[in-house]
Amino acid sequence: MLLLNVFHYLPPLTFTSIWKDPASNIAQLFWPALTVGYRYSAVATRMTARPCWSDAGRLRSDGARQGLGERLVVTRHAMRNALLPVVTAIGLEFAFLLGGLLVTEQVFNLNGIGKLMVDAVVRRDYTMTRPLIMLVAGAFVVTNFLIDLL
Repeated sequence: MLLLNVFHYLPPLTFTSIWKDPASNIAQLFWPALTVGYRYSAVATRMTARPCWSDAGRLRSDGARQGLGERLVVTRHAMRNALLPVVTAIGLEFAFLLGGLLVTEQVFNLNGIGKLMVDAVVRRDYTMTRPLIMLVAGAFVVTNFLIDLL
């Protein structure tokens, strides 16, 4: 309860459409976006830092530099090695984002694919559940394919 008093924020009881009140819609999306973005930025930061720290000793050696500037060594050698796991992790997290936002949508009372899927499952509306599952699975496959191409 103390946290709610500090931020002067209570989750909205109803969803406000962007067509009715754009300012209210953007205001209600601030905390869910911060919540989701904080988690995914932590994953990207952790994946970026791990290869950079492991390559730090090798990049400082004279054999790695060969007369090149520090910026050129970092961009050509370190970032190329560091970006491979980062791009893979971001791609997988993006694919899980569609299915994983279900909890965020429920907590912050937002209308989205996750809430639609929960409502369809509760109502046993299989004609709505099947396409939604295929949409999430298709997004996962397409994202993995694009990550493999990168």
